[in-house]
Parts: sequence; structure tokens; C-alpha cells
Amino acid sequence: MAKDSRKNKQLANISLGIMAAGFAATLPFREGGLSLLHAGFEAGVIGGLADWFAVTALFRHPLGIPIPHTALLPRNRNKMSDGIVRVLEERLLAKESMLEKLRQLDLAQQLLPAIRQGLHAAVHSERLPHVLEGALRSVPAEKAVPLLSGEIRSAVERIDLEAALRGFLRNAKENGTDDRLLDLLLERAEVWVSTEGMRRELGNAVMKLVQGMNLGGLMQFAVNAFIGYLDEDRVGTMLQSFALMKVRELKIHHNEQRVAIKKHLLEGLETVISQLSETGQLLAMRDELLASFDLDGELTRLLETWREKGIGFAHSEDFAAKAWPLIERLLDRLEENEGLIRGAEHWLKEQVAGLIERNHVKIGSFVKENLDRLDNDQLVELIEDKVGQDLQWIRVNGALCGFLIGLLLRSVEMITGYS
Repeated sequence: MAKDSRKNKQLANISLGIMAAGFAATLPFREGGLSLLHAGFEAGVIGGLADWFAVTALFRHPLGIPIPHTALLPRNRNKMSDGIVRVLEERLLAKESMLEKLRQLDLAQQLLPAIRQGLHAAVHSERLPHVLEGALRSVPAEKAVPLLSGEIRSAVERIDLEAALRGFLRNAKENGTDDRLLDLLLERAEVWVSTEGMRRELGNAVMKLVQGMNLGGLMQFAVNAFIGYLDEDRVGTMLQSFALMKVRELKIHHNEQRVAIKKHLLEGLETVISQLSETGQLLAMRDELLASFDLDGELTRLLETWREKGIGFAHSEDFAAKAWPLIERLLDRLEENEGLIRGAEHWLKEQVAGLIERNHVKIGSFVKENLDRLDNDQLVELIEDKVGQDLQWIRVNGALCGFLIGLLLRSVEMITGYS
């Protein structure tokens, strides 16, 4: 840019020099046949000098002479700076226009491809495994575990145990869990009743009961005859068979006795829950359970396990091949979730709008500070570097236009007979 400006300045000087040389060369012929050309060069010199003076006066005093109304930019730099700031703040970068433009943008849609590209490059970077390892090892277990355990304990303490247990019973009745639990109890009872020891226990208990009965008379005679006919083994076998038959009947789902037992069991559990809640035993049981469980130790072991697995995965050969498809699916779902995209778009625009609201006034101050750092010479050099090459063409055009106008005016004089 500075090189072009110097070339244009040289061209402007050359054009003025040509006009001056032409004027001097045709001076002896100003009354002769070359008077037309002389008039053109004369007007060209006047036009070139006038435009040189005008262009130079913008930046400095022509020939160093402090002529009034010259060196306009250095003398009016404060006005110029304030004008630039006002134009930026009120026109070019007006807050209202920036916010309006922001509302027209689809920030999320424009950011998602860049995010996808950046994540793809990051996942396939050789440095990422080391970065992830450093990040994972930097997580202090001694600080993270107490925070996690505290949150877990707080969450457990906020649980309404009575409501949770009643909800469990209600769900068990609705989804058939109560039937499965009763079947499990009946299966255990069937196994228990089928044992040899239970058969002997039943026979022994009944025989002792009968033998201890003192009825007297005919009834006592009948009982003694019954005892003489049966022994513990036969009585135990009979009672065991009877008990197994009843258990198998209860395993039939539409059995009336089974339905009644389920009802009584649920009602009994509801009563137990109410009693435990009223006496505060539910809370005591919860606190005892939390106290007996080494939550901090389990979380520490879990954190260390996850840390080592994460580091091993990050350094595995197929890390990028496994990680990128997961990230890509996550991004695809994110892009398909219109509600989430709209929410992200709204949040992004709120943040950018807030940034503009808070810092818009600083734009002008920033420009003003940077302009104030430049002294007059630097400011003139900066402006000349940016617009000087076009201003130099004014000088070239001034010399050429003056030359042509001089030719025209002299031609009019010659045609009309005035000289």
C-alpha cells in the first residue's frame, strides 16, 4: 500500500513537472502558433499547483509555511477522532443495528459444523490421549469423594421412606410383583415342608399333643386307640402331605385362599410401615444403613477404577475409532433435537446480546485510545498510507483537467477573435 502511494505521488509530481516544462518551453510562442498549447500548459500548471496545495494542506503546511487553514488533519485531530467514534457508535456499529443483526443470525446452526470439525480434529490428534490422561489424573479423589458422598447422603436423606415403601407396595400390586414374591415364599415353604426333619418334627409335635390330652371316659378310650394305631412317623407323613397339598393349592393364582393371603400380607405390610414411621424407626434404619456402608471408600475405589479405565481407553490404539462414532452419534442427536437447538440458540444470543450491551460503549473508547497513541506525524502517515494514493490522483487529474480547460478557453478566444 505504501509503495503504491509513493508511485502515485511520483506520477502526480511528474504530471506537474510536464505541465511546468511545457509552460516554460512554449513561453516564447505564447503569441504565435503555439499559443493554444501554451494556454493549455499554463492552465495545467495552475490546476496542478492548486490541487497540490489542496492535497498537501490536508496533512501539513505547504512548504512548511504556516498558512491559515492548512495542516487540517493535525489541527483537527480531536474533532476527527470524535467524529470517527460517533460514526462507529451511532452508524457503523450502532448497538441497535448489531442486536438486530444478531437476531437474524442462526448462531447454533453456524457453530455446529465448526464444533463437529473441531471435535473430529481433536479426537484424531496424537496429543489428545495425553491431555485426557492429565485431566483425569488431575481430579483429586480426596476432594471429589467427600463432595460426591455428601451429595449422595443428602439425596438419600431427602427421600420420603414411608411414601417410597408405600409406592413400592402399590407398584408391586399393579405389576404382579406381589404374586412373584408370594410364589417365591411358597416355593421356599414347599422345600422346607418336604424335608425329612420337618416330617419328624410334625409327627413328634402331634403325638406329644395328643398324649398330653386328658379327656376321660369314652373319649379318652378312643384317643388311646387312635394313638395305638398311629405312630410319629405315620402322623408326620400325613401332616406333611396335607401341608404340601395346601401349599400347591396356594400356588394357583386364582385360588381364593391365595387372594386372601395376598390381601392380608399387603395390609400387614402397610400397618408395619405406618408403625415404623410413627415411631421414627424408619429414619433410624436409614441412618444405620448409611453409617454401616463405607460410602467414601466405595466411591474412592470406584473413582480410581474409572480413572484407570479412562486412561487405558485414551491410550488404546482404537481410541479414535471407538470414540469418534460415539461423539458423532451424540452430535447427530443434538442436531435432530430441535427443542435443544432452539434453547441453545436462545442462550447464545442472550449471552452475545449481554456482551454487546455491557461493552458497546467501550468500542468508541478503544478506537479513541488507539488514535490518541499516535502522534501527528504517525497519524498523517497512517491516513496518507490508506487514502494518499487516491488523493495523488486528484493532483494528476487537476493538471490534466487544467490543461484541457486551458485549451478549451484559448480555443474559444481564438474563434471569437478575443486574445
